[in-house]
Amino acid sequence: MRRRLMGSTALIALAAVLVLGVPLGIVEAKRARGEATGRLEREADAIAAAVDDRLEVGRPLDAAALDRLLAPRHWARVVDRRGRSTLVGEPHPGAVLSVRAGLGAEAHVVASAPAGELDERVRGIWLLVALLALGGTGAAVVLAGVQARRLARPLERLARTSTRLGAGDFSARAGHFGVPEIDEVASALDRTAVRIAQLLGREREFSANVSHQLRTPLTALRLRLEELALLDDPRQAAEQAARALDEADRLERTIAELLAVARGRHGEEPGAVELAQLVRRHELSWRATYDERDRRLDVEAAEPIHAEGSPGPIGQALDVLVENAMRHGAGTVTVSVVRRGGHGCLRVEDEGPGIPEGAERQIFERGSSIDGGTGIGLHLARVLVEAGGGRLVLVRRQPAAFEIQLRPVEAGAETAERAATTHRGR
Repeated sequence: MRRRLMGSTALIALAAVLVLGVPLGIVEAKRARGEATGRLEREADAIAAAVDDRLEVGRPLDAAALDRLLAPRHWARVVDRRGRSTLVGEPHPGAVLSVRAGLGAEAHVVASAPAGELDERVRGIWLLVALLALGGTGAAVVLAGVQARRLARPLERLARTSTRLGAGDFSARAGHFGVPEIDEVASALDRTAVRIAQLLGREREFSANVSHQLRTPLTALRLRLEELALLDDPRQAAEQAARALDEADRLERTIAELLAVARGRHGEEPGAVELAQLVRRHELSWRATYDERDRRLDVEAAEPIHAEGSPGPIGQALDVLVENAMRHGAGTVTVSVVRRGGHGCLRVEDEGPGIPEGAERQIFERGSSIDGGTGIGLHLARVLVEAGGGRLVLVRRQPAAFEIQLRPVEAGAETAERAATTHRGR
């Protein structure tokens, strides 16, 4: 690009110089010729006047005196009426430029000068034009080089930035260069890099979340299918098949809810959720997994408590906490529904060693694990709870106890939710 820009600019400058310089050289050459002939004509007229003065009074011509009227290296020939010729000055060989005097009644005067004198001046004019042409073209090339660098560097940087983005480095930024058009392209490229990084981050997070969240439902589904394969009673087989279908529906809901969170949408709008009913709905899948691990699970959800939240994300977060207690805790895991300070709370606790001192915030950071886990669960649980309209807190460090705290619903909303529940029961 630089070479093309500099070459095209040089050609344009050269064409402009030729278009202007050649006519200028021609005009200057003609002017120099006119000045040379005008000077010779003045010299011839001066000699003719001096000759007339002498011949009128009868004085002889003095070539030495007349020579003072000529420029150096110029000469003149005087021919009187009688045909007598007088040479003033010394002639020079070669081409000659001659001019006849316009004045003089007593004699004819022709002044001459070497043609090389005029040619030398014309060559000087053309040399000056050529130097100006070269200087103008050189200056244009230098300015074109500066402009080419100013335009090429941003484009080269844009190309490098695009290459880095193509290689997966989404931290690459083009920046600004002071050229409005290129800056607009650079800004669009930077915005694109940010969007790609966000989309890729969401997809990676979605993949990690799905792999983490599907382990428990898949385990429960596998257990249902194993039990189904061992049953001979059609009624019991149908019951297990129905539960397996429930687990499959749960898997589908889990993927849909996680995808909504990954895309920045919360799916369900926060509303009134009955916490005890939510816990009982998830209890069956928990018990299948806990029974397989020979772990004890206590569920305390006798009192119906209504709170504000989205059942999908809140249920997913509760699954994370229960699975986290099973994998990283010890002893009995207790899931309880309590009311504290007007808030509806879902509490999950176990009898394990708990959380080390100083790690209270670290455990909620993505990728952070204190005992070799994936570092996804608690971070995902907090994201899901916040997406559902509540907040997740560590209420006790040792043994570990987590609470999902939800705002209480207004009286009208709670009454409507109870009426809807009663209608569904009918």
